[in-house]
Amino acid sequence: MDLKEFIAETISAIADATSELQQKYSDKDILINPPSSRSGNDVYQPDSENYTMRRVQNISFDVAVTASSETSGEGKAGIKVLSLDIGAKAGKSIAAEQVSRVSFSIPLTLHPTHHEAQNADVKSEKAAERRDMFR
Repeated sequence: MDLKEFIAETISAIADATSELQQKYSDKDILINPPSSRSGNDVYQPDSENYTMRRVQNISFDVAVTASSETSGEGKAGIKVLSLDIGAKAGKSIAAEQVSRVSFSIPLTLHPTHHEAQNADVKSEKAAERRDMFR
């Protein structure tokens, strides 16, 4: 599997699993990826005007990759996630392979729960109440 495909499949699997778990547990009062507060407090408070922010998750990768150059009839070269390829192909080839480790992270926000929108409504209502008090 090449590096690009590995990253795309990993992030897709995380995003899809998050959405599926949100649907599965929505009626059981279990929040997957709850809204966050600006203060970064990890204790979620329902119906709070503070919890209207989306969390940025860093998906960290530490991958062993191979950079190979192969001389054969097909002439394939590229960066691949380290794996074991088993198979037989007729033909003559000369291959040089370099194994390296690559570490990086990709920030993303996952699908928010409906609680984020509810809390944004609470925040708007409280802001309107405060404005009315000073009129």
